[in-house]
Amino acid sequence: MDEQQKRLAEELLFSGRKSDSFAKAFYFGIFDSSKVFPFPKPPSEEKVQVEELLKNLKHFINEKIDPVAIDKNACIPNEVLKGLGKLGILGMTIPKEYGGLGLSQYAYCKAEELLASHCASTALFVNAHQSVGLKAILLFGTEEQKKKWLLPLAKGEMYAAFSLTEPNAGSDAAGIETRAVFDPEKNVYRITGKKQWTTNGSIAGVLTVMAKTKVQDQDKITAFLVTPDMPGFKVLDSSLEKVGMRGTWTSNLEFQDMEVPVSHILGPFGGGLKVCLTVLDYGRTTFGATCTGSAAFALEKAIYHAKTRYQFKRPLASFALVKKKIAMMAALKYAMEATTYLTASFVDRKAEDFMLESAILKVFASDSLWKILYETMQIYGGRSFFKTAPFERMMRDARLNMIGEGANEVMRVFIGLVGIRDVGMHLKEVLEAFKNPFLKPKVLGRFILAMIKRLKAPLIAPVSPHLKKEALNLGSAMRRFGFSVIKVLGNYGEGIFEKQLELNRIAEGAIAIYTASAVLSKLSADLKEVNENTLLLKNDVNTGKFYISYALDQLNHHLDSLLDPRDEKIEALSDEICGL
Repeated sequence: MDEQQKRLAEELLFSGRKSDSFAKAFYFGIFDSSKVFPFPKPPSEEKVQVEELLKNLKHFINEKIDPVAIDKNACIPNEVLKGLGKLGILGMTIPKEYGGLGLSQYAYCKAEELLASHCASTALFVNAHQSVGLKAILLFGTEEQKKKWLLPLAKGEMYAAFSLTEPNAGSDAAGIETRAVFDPEKNVYRITGKKQWTTNGSIAGVLTVMAKTKVQDQDKITAFLVTPDMPGFKVLDSSLEKVGMRGTWTSNLEFQDMEVPVSHILGPFGGGLKVCLTVLDYGRTTFGATCTGSAAFALEKAIYHAKTRYQFKRPLASFALVKKKIAMMAALKYAMEATTYLTASFVDRKAEDFMLESAILKVFASDSLWKILYETMQIYGGRSFFKTAPFERMMRDARLNMIGEGANEVMRVFIGLVGIRDVGMHLKEVLEAFKNPFLKPKVLGRFILAMIKRLKAPLIAPVSPHLKKEALNLGSAMRRFGFSVIKVLGNYGEGIFEKQLELNRIAEGAIAIYTASAVLSKLSADLKEVNENTLLLKNDVNTGKFYISYALDQLNHHLDSLLDPRDEKIEALSDEICGL
């Protein structure tokens, strides 16, 4: 990683963030119980309204949304889009004063979960419109911008899009080539460049577009609000043919000396990276909800088929290999739900920093849905391979989740680096203090106390008495994870930026801890509120316990592999194969 990339990473990930992140804390071996216990409840003041909304949405879905036709025709009918607007789905999180419903992230995730259980394309359309498209205006817009755009966006009279990716710039934000040049005579910015794969790009009435601008002789990214009626705005491809999510409009755009008024700058000038990263945090949270909805549908179908399909005069569900699949699928689905709504609660609690949590959720939920669909298709056998069953469509749709809003490989490096960086900065300060112990005695004192505390696994409370073993095991895993972070930093120092295989292992450990924490919290809440003798709760408890055990096994597997000497051989072999 060169110096320019390091500077960009610092600006993108760390500048101006006051972290109250639960996930960042456990890189230090700290378990902040107040962040995850008790498991968050839906806001009581909106309960009746949300129940009615979801009831109406379910009726609308059954009556109006045909996922097979949407996939076949590669288009969501206009009556569906307008109907979602009339229901209020397109403006659920927009405050009432701007024409929306003013509902919580919890409620929005429930709606997206329900949509995705029926049609992933429609859920993606809503996500692109609300979670990233209009969210940028809601979070960073001026009062004038909010009043102008949010009402028609909430009512479905207009749709929103978020345009970042370019032919030569995907996850590499530094590679953005679209440029905005100020014209002082007209007091406008002239934007020139190309954008690709913009969901809703050809139907949006307003788009958030990222472009490079000169800020004190340095290139900085700035966000602009762009409308398709601006001269120089051109749709190159209105709806590209895709493997899955075929109902959404994925567009290629071009801007040719397009004049954008200064009043259309969104957020701070030169602060587009902050706009981008913040908005994507919200989008990744609802990614978790949509994956959970699809997973719930697949699991229900898999269980039904396993119970009713007979081979060798016995149901598939009686075979051990099928039992293993069902148990694992149920555990993953339970963890997806727990992690989704824990993460959504950080939004509702107005946490300042949940980017690590949302990144973990996105990776975990998208990977888990893929595994669940794979096993569902295995249980259905040959039936799953034909279009008479929904699974080939669901498989095609699910593939995007592991690429969109940050490919999962990139996100794993992100999870590893973001968490490990603060620990590295702290250790650097401690090392400097050791060189001059009389100048910084407090730094050394805090470090020594922290290391003494780390010798003992953190206490995880309050949990149900029925979950003491799981809490103790999670605390021990947290302790090991914290020391493993120090181990990796001690071995590589700043060189850890280039050690992607090690960062991946750290990320997998972080995913295991965060998801197991969410499950432990949800199980504790369930045991407190429901009669634990009911069959349903008994199944949930056993499923949750199984997931925690599985997650911690995964953590130990990855941490056992730290500093693996085979990594260099693997990279050398790849270089040889590729001729590098």
